[in-house]
Amino acid sequence: MDIYKRDAVLPDWEPVPWTMGSEAADKQEQGFHERALKQIVWQKILWDKIPESGIFGHQMNFLQSEDISYFASLDGEDLILIDNIWFGFPDPPRWGVASRPTGENGLPWQHWGHFPDLPETWQLEDKR
Repeated sequence: MDIYKRDAVLPDWEPVPWTMGSEAADKQEQGFHERALKQIVWQKILWDKIPESGIFGHQMNFLQSEDISYFASLDGEDLILIDNIWFGFPDPPRWGVASRPTGENGLPWQHWGHFPDLPETWQLEDKR
């Protein structure tokens, strides 16, 4: 059952993968909204200052290949913010977010979808 009405061409939110069934997409979108309500201060990944251990156990090549530009930890979760290089129809919207339990570097990331605009509660930090 679709609880959300999604625009097929310019959606406010899009599931990952795009072909995900309605019930699974609803759960993924609910997870996105739960995180969108949180006050998250995202730290920009500074490519010339990545620690030897990487970020959440990932090295620069992985982070760049997945378009991951920001990271944060909050409420027992490590979070990554994706800034898609290619975005807009027919590509996914600009932003994406994924999370996993803090410190669980061996677990896969749970993707919470793509969206064109950042939630108002999120802040991007750019410390140089």
